Amino acid sequence: MTQTPSKGAQKGLDSMGRQVSASKEHERRNPRIVFTEQFYFPDGWAGAQLPRDVTTHLARSGFRVEVICGSDPYAPIEGSSGDDPRVHGVEIIRLPRIVRGEIHSFKLLRQIWFYLCVVPLLVFRRRPSLYITQTNPPLLVPIVALCAWLRRRPFLIVAQDIYPEVLVAHGMVKGQGVPARILGAVFRWAYRRARRVISLGPSMTRRLVEKGVPKHRVAEISNWATGDESIVRGNANALMSEWNLTGKFVVLYSGNIGIAHDVLTPILGLKVALRRMPGLQLVIVGKGTRLDEAKALVEEHGLGAHVTFRTLVPTELLPHSLGLADVALVTLRSGFEGLVVPSKALGYMARGVPTVYVGPPSDIQSIIDTAHGGVCVSGGDVDRLAAALISLASDPQSLGRMGAAGRRYYRTHLSREIGLAKYLELIRSEVAR
Repeated sequence: MTQTPSKGAQKGLDSMGRQVSASKEHERRNPRIVFTEQFYFPDGWAGAQLPRDVTTHLARSGFRVEVICGSDPYAPIEGSSGDDPRVHGVEIIRLPRIVRGEIHSFKLLRQIWFYLCVVPLLVFRRRPSLYITQTNPPLLVPIVALCAWLRRRPFLIVAQDIYPEVLVAHGMVKGQGVPARILGAVFRWAYRRARRVISLGPSMTRRLVEKGVPKHRVAEISNWATGDESIVRGNANALMSEWNLTGKFVVLYSGNIGIAHDVLTPILGLKVALRRMPGLQLVIVGKGTRLDEAKALVEEHGLGAHVTFRTLVPTELLPHSLGLADVALVTLRSGFEGLVVPSKALGYMARGVPTVYVGPPSDIQSIIDTAHGGVCVSGGDVDRLAAALISLASDPQSLGRMGAAGRRYYRTHLSREIGLAKYLELIRSEVAR
């Protein structure tokens, strides 16, 4: 005999059905994004400011955005770090600090602690519409992939670096060793599971396809210049006299000095160029794992009077620090092409600063050559770099043409607005699926 549910039961079911439908409708109209990255606002590093730009734009566009990040900044700075994403509705969940001090001390312990803390937040909090992860720290990628698989949710990878290939290129892990094979298998699984992988350029796309990511799942979106894109030159520049650079031809290196960057060629190139152009001054405004090595090289070659080291400046001083540059420098070590795309070059181009690239053929070299925004020199070619610096210092008209051409190309193809529009279109399409 079939029993008919009571009216009360029917009402309960109807009510529950309406609640579920309302919940789904709310989720559809206001998708929730969980973004994970170790370094985030108010960090002064460009690698932390890029996700700030993306998440702020998503929140302004109607998404509910949660960012899970660490408490230790990669590049702490005094003063303003720019627009606070919380003002625009981004919720920031900071993992507790395990040790104090400089970020590179106890680095492995900090990373393990990050992994242990992030897993419960990914697994036990309410399921989002989409997970997005950058590649700091490295094992965050497979951790997010596993959590997304367990919770049956899609996820995106923003490939700022490609692991474990970066570790192999640096020599931290032997390419044919057991650790490299294990890590390779783990990361291949994670990358292949991603709904989409965001690549920074064609060379990185080729690396991802070699890794086993189907090409139709790779979306190319370049990084962009962070911070205020204006520039302050000449006597109005607050740092010119403060840093004793008046009358100098300034070669500026601004940003991270990490394992992927060549520090030897620029210092030796400067040494050779100084024989004919004693007014050259290399100014390094940055931080990273190879900063101490750069300082040691400067001391070893007796270049202390011609190299200035400064820490990263607050956002409001960025137009002044970049305004010091007659030319700006970006470097990449051989073997890292397609694994890392230094975004500092885009910061230079956005502000009309001619760029000297030192490194192997790469996405950055392609951009500079296409834009006619600077000069490219192979890593290790000290004499050619010296000749390029001497030539540029002797030809202010060429400097002006290169700077203007780089700025035009950046604004037409690589600007923040273009990049954010691509992110928004991609994420909307993936959430709709």
